Amino acid sequence: MTPVSGALARIHDGRRRQLWEEPRADTLFDVLALPALRYPDLPALFLSADGRSFQPLGWRELWDGAMAQAARLRAHAVGRGDPVIIALPTSTHFFTVLFGVLAAGGLPVPLAPPPTLNLDRLGWYRELLRGIGGDAGARVIVTMSRFARTLQGCADDVALPVRVLEADTELDPAARFSPCEPAASDLALLQYTSGSTSRPKGVALTHANIVANAGIIAEAIAGPESSCVSWLPLHHDMGLIGAALTGLYSRTPVLFLPPTAFMKDPGTWLRAIGAFGATITLAPNFAFAHAVRHVTAEDLQGLSLASLETALNGAEPVDAAAVAAFEAAFMPAGLRRGTVRPVYGLAESALAVTFAAPGPPIVDTVDADALEREGRAVPAAPDARTRACVSVGCALPTQEVRIVDADGGPCADRVIGEIVVRGPSVMQGYYRRPSDTDAVLRDGWLHTGDLGYLVDGRLFITGRLKDVIIRHGRNYHPPDLERVAAEAPGVLRGGAAAFAVETEDVPKVVVAVETRLRTPEERDQLSRTIRERFHAAFLFGPDDVRLVSAGTIPRTTSGKVRRHACRDAYQRGEL
Repeated sequence: MTPVSGALARIHDGRRRQLWEEPRADTLFDVLALPALRYPDLPALFLSADGRSFQPLGWRELWDGAMAQAARLRAHAVGRGDPVIIALPTSTHFFTVLFGVLAAGGLPVPLAPPPTLNLDRLGWYRELLRGIGGDAGARVIVTMSRFARTLQGCADDVALPVRVLEADTELDPAARFSPCEPAASDLALLQYTSGSTSRPKGVALTHANIVANAGIIAEAIAGPESSCVSWLPLHHDMGLIGAALTGLYSRTPVLFLPPTAFMKDPGTWLRAIGAFGATITLAPNFAFAHAVRHVTAEDLQGLSLASLETALNGAEPVDAAAVAAFEAAFMPAGLRRGTVRPVYGLAESALAVTFAAPGPPIVDTVDADALEREGRAVPAAPDARTRACVSVGCALPTQEVRIVDADGGPCADRVIGEIVVRGPSVMQGYYRRPSDTDAVLRDGWLHTGDLGYLVDGRLFITGRLKDVIIRHGRNYHPPDLERVAAEAPGVLRGGAAAFAVETEDVPKVVVAVETRLRTPEERDQLSRTIRERFHAAFLFGPDDVRLVSAGTIPRTTSGKVRRHACRDAYQRGEL
């Protein structure tokens, strides 16, 4: 392993700029083929376990590895259009298998590897595997040898007829193989939705969809001297498309860290940015707050974030206070204000839809009563109850964004409605689910299920259509309720879920919170505090406050609260 250095990452031999200026690819196959042919010894990407040392993976090395993986997949009867589940951690093998599946003509289906430490989550993982494997019709899973027995056991437990292949076993480098060369209109990826609001569905993306999205992301934030650091999991769209495929498409060097390295020590992420000389990084909102909480004054010694130009903040509601705290905490390390940029996207549009411009987040302080009762984002008077909404920016080039009412008609500025999107990145549909596809793709527009409003072209997100909780004629969005509950002393970070349960009278509002408090007195006080905070913020209290132990609230593999699963567990008496 070689020490990370900005000089190595930037490759000061003149060929880096030449590679950047080469014509862009039309398919993911061409994303790899052209550099492998013309710049075989240049690094395609970098991998690091600790942020201090790295392993480069060259373009030709990536190509050869992919062809060897493809030959083995073909030997196991993987043919054109066959879904292949890739259950691999961040590693060289993830990339060689991803492109190997494509070269064999198969359809990659990224999935998190099985849990090996928290065995209590194996039951949840079995159901995830059953749902995704069965929905996709996959007959092959590729994983690491250390996961193979667990994965095969999970598949057998749910009667999923799959063959588990080990990516890290020896391959025949001399195997003859003629790769499939796809068309831009061919499917390139099944990106399964998180399942935070329903069962996971396979988002079917073509090569053209992914290339179009990678192109607008790169145009917005990258240049010939750019570089990126990412710890995001590669089975999730933000890590896979936002970091990995955009980096390879635009030939921007990306240093990949394992997600566990960040969770154990967020300083690993920041040290890697400084050591790599990275200009770009990306993460969900919680990551910025996590870094502020856990990076110490000692960690700041010797840390440099002066190279960082853009830190994209997406995948969950953006908290302006968390952004401000992050930038204030790391200004002594050279971080500039306005570096963190809120963004909006979703798997059904490959990834990116809107980006905020550089600069401090635009916060719209609106009247809470008008928001809840009338569905309008009215600027708040000085004495009004307020909500702070953060702009996620304007539509990226080629993307169109509108706000529509329940009948599909356009909403005026500051009127809340459903966000609809149109552009070349929008999916072909949900894999093998025509009725689900017809429900969201209408007249060329993707109906996202997200709620928001526009002000002069800038988008503000307010919640999810399926999650809206109605109480006393007012609309409440679970993230707002969860934020208030999570701020109560004794609630674990991010450990709150709010949902409604239908009854014969009015819907019952339930808030579940994770806590380590044990004595009856402490738990009673926590319940009272949450109810008091609700009354102050929303003028009503929850019908039930359920205190649960850490790890109880169901989450997706990307960490989002699965509110519908939480509600189902509550109704079964299992929460």
